[in-house]
Amino acid sequence: MQAVAGMHTDKNLARAMALVMHAVFFALIVVGVSWQKKPPEPVSADLWASLPSLPQPTVAPPAQEVEDEPEPPKPVPRVKPVPLVPNVPKAEPKPVVKPDIALQKKAEPKRRDEEKAVETKRLAEARERDMKRVLEEKEADSKAAAEKAAADKAASDKAAATRAAAARDNQRYINGIYAKVYGRIAVPPDLQGSPVAEFEVSLLPGGELENVTMRRSSGNAAYDGIIERAIRQSQPFVVPSGEEFQRSFRRFPMVFRPR
Repeated sequence: MQAVAGMHTDKNLARAMALVMHAVFFALIVVGVSWQKKPPEPVSADLWASLPSLPQPTVAPPAQEVEDEPEPPKPVPRVKPVPLVPNVPKAEPKPVVKPDIALQKKAEPKRRDEEKAVETKRLAEARERDMKRVLEEKEADSKAAAEKAAADKAASDKAAATRAAAARDNQRYINGIYAKVYGRIAVPPDLQGSPVAEFEVSLLPGGELENVTMRRSSGNAAYDGIIERAIRQSQPFVVPSGEEFQRSFRRFPMVFRPR
């Protein structure tokens, strides 16, 4: 029952509030309509032939802002230090030297001496190598010169020996030719003195006679003829071959004297 009574009370309150709101709304409508029906007031205007001069407003210069100067700081009283030991001058601190710099400065003379010693040793070794090379070159040149001299002497000796052997062989061939020709010469009994007859003999490589020419007469025509016939009848002769034949027996002189 109490719940039902409360519900009826709330409904009545709501109805009353709705009536009040409608009444307020209606009053606003009436006021608005009556305000719009009020006639406007007349407006009057004055006509001027020219505009009057208006006073120029004076503009005051802007006020400069004055900054407040700061108050100077109050001097701080200087306190004189009191020395602990009177009448003793203060020792100046010694510059602090880094250990590595000090070691470097200490080791610098030693390093320079070592570098100088190394350079001196290097120069001495270079001079020694140069002197050794010069001596070796001189020794090699002397050895080469000695070897060349020995080779030249050997070649000269060999050539001399070859020439001597060839000369001995040639003389043997010459002696054989003379012996064969003299074996066919019959000296005339009326030949007086020791006349000399000289002939030039030309041979072929096999030893055959190619030509014989008298270069100097003995003064006895019969004796000269006997010698020429003996040369022609004595061929062929025994002669060397090759280069030695061309050099010594291709054409050679023969000198005859009576025995």
